[in-house]
Amino acid sequence: MFRTGAQFMLLALLAGLALLNQSRTEPLAAWDNGFADFLAMNSQRGAAPSPVALVGINNSSLVNHPWPWNPLDFSLFFQSALPLKPGVVAVDQVLDWERAIVLPEDQNRKLAQYEKILRDNILRAPKMLLGSTLGIPEDPQVIPPLQEVPLLRNVRGSISEIPEFTAIELQPSEAYRLSSTVGFTNMPLLHRHFNSVPLVLRYRGQVTPTFPLQAVLLWAKLTPDDVTVQIGSYIDLGKKFHIPIDSAGRMRVDFGVPFSRFGLDDLLLASEQKEAGRKPIVPLDQLTNSIVLLSRTDTVSRTIPLAARRNGSPGELFAAAIATIQAQSFIQPAPEWAQYTVIGVFMLLSFRVPRMKKGKTIFCAVLVLAAYGLMALAVFARWLVWMPGVVPVGIVAVCVLFRIVTPDSFGKPKRPVIL
Repeated sequence: MFRTGAQFMLLALLAGLALLNQSRTEPLAAWDNGFADFLAMNSQRGAAPSPVALVGINNSSLVNHPWPWNPLDFSLFFQSALPLKPGVVAVDQVLDWERAIVLPEDQNRKLAQYEKILRDNILRAPKMLLGSTLGIPEDPQVIPPLQEVPLLRNVRGSISEIPEFTAIELQPSEAYRLSSTVGFTNMPLLHRHFNSVPLVLRYRGQVTPTFPLQAVLLWAKLTPDDVTVQIGSYIDLGKKFHIPIDSAGRMRVDFGVPFSRFGLDDLLLASEQKEAGRKPIVPLDQLTNSIVLLSRTDTVSRTIPLAARRNGSPGELFAAAIATIQAQSFIQPAPEWAQYTVIGVFMLLSFRVPRMKKGKTIFCAVLVLAAYGLMALAVFARWLVWMPGVVPVGIVAVCVLFRIVTPDSFGKPKRPVIL
């Protein structure tokens, strides 16, 4: 039986070291990452919104314009966004009405006319980014013709862990590709939670930027030749941005970075209000010189698990990733010395556990964890460093459990027997 404070301190030390070791592997690693996402989304941010705006094709937008959209539906977005002088206009949908977006038969009669209208709008955009996807042929023996894609040539380190593809599965129609830049929207497979996003992929052995990285390149007025990639360490965009990445070319996303977000129907209404000289319902001035991303955010599109255990759309992830790069808000785990310090502090706190009653032990455990959470929020807001979440919760749980299964009387001095 554990009867002294020293024994509880030893128990806390052993539990903390074991949890610290296991928190680097699943499933505890996912729980710690979830705690980091919680800190990111609940910490106080005093910075102004990043210059990226997500214009969502949400449920209300689809009431008057049901999916699938024809080129005329997309043109409405351009007609409202372009007068606001955005720096980059981005659409992550693949604008191909033969394979990617299949229209009902009655709309195909005017498709050529609608496509010309959309093409004219795309030509008016200052810088245009369109979504495309890489893939692998169904028959691996048949290799499709090599196609031109943006390539990053200043790459150092092993690229073996970067996902590789041998074909372009979907891409915009040629008329749109010639007047725009493409960005690949492939998402990593078999992920439980998408708190990171790939910034580079491989096409036929060559490294190519993904959609969010390409958007930032266009916005920062950089070319792929300005990019330096050190696999497993960083991506440098000239002297403007430094982005940490892992060995698979992924960047951790800070979902707490503020950015503008509203529905397409709100944008259309706000544009009409501005033309009429009235105050718009959304801050349209934030779109000027920003990256304006049109993407589906309706219920059907929310298929990937994002932070805070909620489902979201790829467009939401891309917008958060772009905002993370623009704000240079890269969250990092606490260094090892800080993690061992946490174990030491909870060891000292466990010294008093044997002398507490069971009910008081539970109350104090909740109070200590709440105080730790507030401290972790303050540390994150100051340094973008997340303190461990699994270790303190595990230590407290172990100590409380052992206190509950031991009698209330232990730890109290026995009264001398007077004969």
